[in-house]
Parts: sequence; structure tokens; C-alpha cells
Amino acid sequence: MRVARPLLFVLVSAVLPTLTHAQTQSSAVKDPQAVNIVQQALAVAGGTTAITAIKDYTGSGNLIFHQSQDEAVHGTVTVSGRWLDQFRMDENLPSGVRSLAFNQGHIGHKREDGTVSHFPPQEAVPSSDAFPWQAPMFADSIAFPYLQLVTALSNPHFSVVYKGLLTVNGKSAQDVQIQQIPPSNQDLGSFFILYHTIDFFIDPISFQVVMTQNMIPKNVVHQVWYSTYTPVSGVLVPFSISEWMGGQKIWDIQLNQMGFNVGLQDSNFTL
Repeated sequence: MRVARPLLFVLVSAVLPTLTHAQTQSSAVKDPQAVNIVQQALAVAGGTTAITAIKDYTGSGNLIFHQSQDEAVHGTVTVSGRWLDQFRMDENLPSGVRSLAFNQGHIGHKREDGTVSHFPPQEAVPSSDAFPWQAPMFADSIAFPYLQLVTALSNPHFSVVYKGLLTVNGKSAQDVQIQQIPPSNQDLGSFFILYHTIDFFIDPISFQVVMTQNMIPKNVVHQVWYSTYTPVSGVLVPFSISEWMGGQKIWDIQLNQMGFNVGLQDSNFTL
């Protein structure tokens, strides 16, 4: 049985407004216990100052794409991120090269045959082909989750709440939930909350991020797992990254190098 295409290739959700500092927000909660856990995680990872100094990153390594439960394709991959809303993943597979880019709320996908699609579409489409969409809250955190934690602590538009000590993959993990707060003058209801919430599972001893979890449309649980933390320029980077969707593994990445502040521009995220 074929698995669903990964979140990085199919994104369907509701079109929701982007929050700005000028909008009035309902109050965000900064739970002291959750804040303390996040602060310890950031300290272990290299410190807030070192992490916030990272403006962009580029890493490369090996990729295993799980086409189905019984079939996997091996290749190489390059991942890049910039600021909080730009991410690119280029996969070199036996069938050719395919790319995905998130760029300031826009999504581009280039297939092996060179055809490119954009979301939202750059041209009119029949209503029968239209579907709602939404880019991730923080696109660049897919390969490096700590920038999102820094933002959650400092930005008044996000709540940070401790949800308890849970068992994750047979090991204890502290669940810290980050939620984007909707504008108080708009009644977006539970739908906004459902797709603007992400849980960080943090090891209670090492304080490394073990996994992030959020919901995607049709109530599918989406997870990204992190391990093999390696120091790069004084900051810990997860060199092993896996994506799961609905309980099925989609891909594994094993990085062999990562570089910070390499000078990426907007054009690097345009397909």
C-alpha cells in the first residue's frame, strides 16, 4: 500500500490570515515551567545568543524516501533554511532531482521532469481543482527546530505551555506545547488552533528536542524526529531527521555536514 505523500509535498489546510504585530491579539500564556524547560533546551543547544545569530543554514547528506511500507528509494539531499519562513529541500533520486521550497507563505514544487507547481497557483484554476492550503508556521524549523523555540519565548503571539511528562518511543519526554494566538477581533475558532499548534517533546535529561508533533488536515498526526546531535560552530544540530505521517515513515535524512550564515537570498527559495 502506498503511503500518503509527505507533508513537504502535499499541504492542505485552511487559508488563514498571517498575524502581524499591528493586530490586536488575545492573551498568550507563558507557562513558567514550560519556559524553564525551553530555556534549558536552548542553553544545551548552544545558547539563545548563538542560535539567534543564525540567519540561514545549508546541510547535505543521504536520504531514504519510503514510497510504501515495503519500498524505499535511496538518494542524496540538500536542505536549506532562512529566517523563519523559508525552507528548501532538493532530493537527488534515481528518478531525477525534485525540489520543494517554502518562501514567505508560498510553496513551490519541482518534479523530476522539470515541471513546477505553485501554491497558491499563479494562474486561475477551475473551482473543481481548487483546494485550501497553508504553509507551516515556521518553515525553516523542519531541519533545525531551535529557532522556533527562541521565537516562541520572545514573541507575544505564541503561548508556551507545559503538557506533562510522557513516554515517547519507550523513553520519557517533556511535552511543551506552542500555540499561535489568533487575533482577538477574529473568531477563527478551534480550526485555527488545530493547525497552529505544535508540541515539542524534550528529553528531561539531555534537554535535546526528540520530536515535534502537529496535526495536518483530516486529523492526520505529523511528526518529525531528531537525533544524532552534532556541534556545528558551537550549536547542536540534529544530523538524523525523520518524518512520519499517520504512523507511517515518509523519509529519513542523515546529514553529513551543516553550515550557518552562508549568505542565502530570497532567490534561493524560488523555483
